[in-house]
Amino acid sequence: MEIPFTPEIEAKLKQAAAQRGITVEEFVQWLIGIHLESYIRNERQQRMTLEEFEAALDSIAQYSHKIPDLPDEAFTRESIYKDHD
Repeated sequence: MEIPFTPEIEAKLKQAAAQRGITVEEFVQWLIGIHLESYIRNERQQRMTLEEFEAALDSIAQYSHKIPDLPDEAFTRESIYKDHD
């Protein structure tokens, strides 16, 4: 498969491949592989149904009742920045 690139993109691909000591073809395959995995993950996340989303939230909140309440003093500027002036 041959993909036509603009001269600017081709120059950047050649430079990036040379910096890594690989061919342009190897660099393009690596680059597409990374972005393809990200694309597939994003597609899966976007396809989540409302029921799946609610189940995910329920799973996250499953043990939230065991998290202790913090006192108001925990949220003062002094308690947050006690190691700063």
